[in-house]
Amino acid sequence: MPSITRRPQGPDHRAAVEAAVLAATERLLAGGARFTELGVKQIADEAGIARSTFYLHFRDKTDLMVRLARDTRREIFEVGENWLPTNGGLEALIDGFTAIIAIYRERVAVVAAIHETIAYDPVVREFWDGGLTGFIERMRTTLVEEQCAGRVAADMDPDTAARVMSWSGESVIARHVTVRDAADDAKLARELAMQRWYGVYARTAEAP
Repeated sequence: MPSITRRPQGPDHRAAVEAAVLAATERLLAGGARFTELGVKQIADEAGIARSTFYLHFRDKTDLMVRLARDTRREIFEVGENWLPTNGGLEALIDGFTAIIAIYRERVAVVAAIHETIAYDPVVREFWDGGLTGFIERMRTTLVEEQCAGRVAADMDPDTAARVMSWSGESVIARHVTVRDAADDAKLARELAMQRWYGVYARTAEAP
C-alpha cells in the first residue's frame, strides 16, 4: 500500500491517516490477530504509514481501541435509544434487536477485541462502561415513564431492571456473534425481544 505519511498536514490528511489506521486495525483483527498481540509497527505497516506517524495521531494502543469502540458504541446505542415501548411494540423491538445484532455481527472482530481489552485496560473499560451507563439511564427513564402511565408493574424497580436489560443484552449479543452462526441471529433477536417485552414492558405484576 502506498505510504501516506508525507502528504501535506491538514484536517483532511489527519482524517485520512486516522481512518487508514482504524481500517487497518479492523482488517488485522478480522484476519485473526488478537489486539493484545498487535504491535504498533504491524498496524502502521498495514495502514501504509510510518510508525512515528501513528503516534502523531494516536497516543497509544489504548487510544486506538477507544476510537475503534466509539463508532461501534454509537451505532449500537443509536438503535437502542430510538425504540420506545409505545412506538411499534414487540415487533419494533424485534427489529431493533435484529439491527443491533447485525452491527455486532459486522464488527465482530472489533467487539471481540473490545471485550478482550476491557478485561485488563481500565481506560477502555471505563469508556465502554460509560456508554452502558448512559444507556441504562435512558432505559430507567423510560421505565419510570411507563410506570407513571400505568403500563408496567408499579412494584418494578426501574434501576435494577434497566441494569439487567443492559448488561445481559450486551453480554449475550457479544457472546452470540463470536460463537454462533449468523443463521441463528433472527432467533436470538426474537428471543431477546420476547423476554424483554413480556418480562418487563408487558408485565403487570411481580411474580410472587
